[in-house]
Amino acid sequence: MKTLAFLASIFVLFSCQTKTAQKTENTDSVATATTPAISEIEEAITFGFSNEKGNQILGFEENTNPKLFTQTLDNQGTTTTISFVKTQKGNDRGVNQTYSNFDNCTGQIFVTNGEKKVNPDLTSVLFNEEFVKNHLSISVKTLAQPTIIDSKIKTAIENERKRTIKSAWKVANLGENLEAYIVVFSPKKDSVLASLVIGGKQFIYRDYPAKYDVGSTWRVDDGGEFPNDAIRILAVFRNQQGDLEIITEWAGAEGANIEYDKANKNIFEIIKEASRYWGAG
Repeated sequence: MKTLAFLASIFVLFSCQTKTAQKTENTDSVATATTPAISEIEEAITFGFSNEKGNQILGFEENTNPKLFTQTLDNQGTTTTISFVKTQKGNDRGVNQTYSNFDNCTGQIFVTNGEKKVNPDLTSVLFNEEFVKNHLSISVKTLAQPTIIDSKIKTAIENERKRTIKSAWKVANLGENLEAYIVVFSPKKDSVLASLVIGGKQFIYRDYPAKYDVGSTWRVDDGGEFPNDAIRILAVFRNQQGDLEIITEWAGAEGANIEYDKANKNIFEIIKEASRYWGAG
């Protein structure tokens, strides 16, 4: 069952909420690393989406204390202060979690302070002051048009993964002389693999293995393709231990998966994940 088909089937029974990362069986080999230690720092992070004007944000996760969250961060590394206003009850039309359906959705309403606005087309990420204190933000400059990656980078990734590349694009320039790539490897029978790769002194991978299906491989109705704009990088950080952390949004026909990942050796491991749904007719 594809990820968002499953989300759609359970949405009417359960609202979107955070879940801890679980190990799943993959159809392909991926990079490996040891399990990181759990941090004891009292940090808070949650997800939401804005209204069309970008001056209000609805935090959609349950069981969070809205008074904790004081800031949001865009993918240029710009921090905007926010204030909690109220809890919105929502109604039976609040299934699609989009800016056009903002007033019907259940969640916690925040307003941006001053004249600052957030991007209504991207998931909003909300933090408490402790999180901001313990993380150095790294800028993300998403390319207007992804470009084919350099042949040297392509060869280096193929050698490291011991697998040929079908297609690969550079999708963003990051601070610290880092770059972000979307890489689709050549299939092995019906086993396919795509990866978000952060490149610098080393390559760090977030792998997306799947079983090929002509209609829906990675996402519902994706036509068996992994497009170069599939993964949107919302934020990048260094934590106090020097580890790279990223927040991404993987949008599809019926909604989006949001992940907060931390680098462990050469892979990104999920710290926190959530989802938004917008597939109702």
